[in-house]
Amino acid sequence: MKRFNFNLIGAYLLRGTFIAAPIFFTVYSIVKILGIIDSPVQDIFYAIFGFKIYGIGLMTVLVLLVMVGYLGSTILINRMLKGLENLILRIPLVKDIYKTIKDVVGAFASDKKKFEKPVLVKMAAGVNRIGFVTNEDLTEYDIQEGLVSVYFPLSYAFTGELLVIDKSLLTPLDAKDVKDLMKFVISGGIVHEQSKK
Repeated sequence: MKRFNFNLIGAYLLRGTFIAAPIFFTVYSIVKILGIIDSPVQDIFYAIFGFKIYGIGLMTVLVLLVMVGYLGSTILINRMLKGLENLILRIPLVKDIYKTIKDVVGAFASDKKKFEKPVLVKMAAGVNRIGFVTNEDLTEYDIQEGLVSVYFPLSYAFTGELLVIDKSLLTPLDAKDVKDLMKFVISGGIVHEQSKK
């Protein structure tokens, strides 16, 4: 084992923070999310049966999601869900919130993946960004032909920005796995380097 050097306490502190912070915040986030999901179901379960089973909230949510997915694939329930969706889409403000959430969730979780066209975009001489073409026909928004919408994920964030860019500035990327490319961008290019080690 390496000898402890008191002259390097600052470096040890920095390294310790670098190692511990991602682990701590990952565990903390998971515990908080599970607590938010578990708590309401836990309270109902306790009120009925008089005892608690930790994790029952998460199990209940998973079972419900599987059931909703299954029922949503049946014709009758699918029609009912479409009717409910049509009702929601008639309510001002609520429809905008619903559509935004549905589009974002659909982009990542749907069978119809939205980020299948990775491109390299020339931003300036010698400067390029990795993006994903999300729409190649913007004429419905009164945007001239030849311009496409490109989504740029931001590193170390679950957000991004959308730019409308001329097709001539795009170079399609033949990525074997688009998910890996997305991870590469979001991680600031670190994921690829770590996988090599």
